[in-house]
Amino acid sequence: MKFISTLLFIAFSSSSFAQVSSGSLFRSMRSENPAVISERPAATFAASYKIDKVEKKQTPTGAVTKSESEIDISTASFFYGGKGGGFFTTEISGELGSGEKTDKVTTSGTEETQKTEADLTMFNLAAGFMKNFGVGVIKISNENKQTSTSGNSTNEFDLMIYTVGLKFKLGLDFGLFYQHAPLETAGSQEIDMSRVGFGIGTSTKNFHLEIAYVMNLEDEREELGGGSGAGQNVAIHSPSKIMGTFEFKLGRLSLGITSNYYMEGFFDFNNLMYYTMVMANNKANRLENTFNFSLGGDKGSSFSAGVTIATVESTESPPTLLSGEKYKTTTDILGLQLSYAYAF
Repeated sequence: MKFISTLLFIAFSSSSFAQVSSGSLFRSMRSENPAVISERPAATFAASYKIDKVEKKQTPTGAVTKSESEIDISTASFFYGGKGGGFFTTEISGELGSGEKTDKVTTSGTEETQKTEADLTMFNLAAGFMKNFGVGVIKISNENKQTSTSGNSTNEFDLMIYTVGLKFKLGLDFGLFYQHAPLETAGSQEIDMSRVGFGIGTSTKNFHLEIAYVMNLEDEREELGGGSGAGQNVAIHSPSKIMGTFEFKLGRLSLGITSNYYMEGFFDFNNLMYYTMVMANNKANRLENTFNFSLGGDKGSSFSAGVTIATVESTESPPTLLSGEKYKTTTDILGLQLSYAYAF
């Protein structure tokens, strides 16, 4: 099992997704299932800026003697969530991101350098009706420009996600959603990344506990190299994740943890650029933990700061090779985030 630990010391985590069966106690947490939007206790605006610095080092053998990558990602985001309790509640968020990646691979004494520049825009609009039904749409555009000693290339990704969700209570809280997500790449190639999720939990004004499962509806193929040509040696992956959330309030203090166990290359749509630049070649299972903390009243301003410190161990092919032998890879991640939230 591979681990990522995400530590948000004082966090209104506007870039995080949670909530499948119940609403979060943290009012700026975005809803994975739009049916729970109407449970937000107060209207909230939030803005944040985040910087990620990543270093990847491999332990190669044979002709490959060195493989290292340095990655810098910056993201600015905003969030607005309306106060629930009525017939109709909205949730709007957006994100602008940019990233730079430098790969250096030495093979048979010759070093090859590959540089990648990435830009991302994301817009999310969702609505909850009563406390049982919700719909949403997410538009994501991601462009990656690569320059290397062997040539230049540009990869463009356009992802439009349509979500419909339900929530109901039968003693416990139950939620389920479906996302239709056609991913368009350069050359108008379309990849079906649709997924379904369901969760079960319980919640009160001061307590929230739930567990959920989300899975892609289509398997993914990974070229492993070898054989007599493309498609002769492939691995089939079934991306999915298990998510658990535990939150509680003690007076003015709120504490919570959301754990995501990602399997076979699953990634959250709002982390598309991070996935393509950092985790695209890593199909190993991994655990990510997000800790949330807030101190204050139900309304007014909140300032927050966070830090992400993580080390991931995996086996991956060198970044300049599309397939072939995989080597032990160590990924060190450092992230810093500043946030502001206002509830009214």
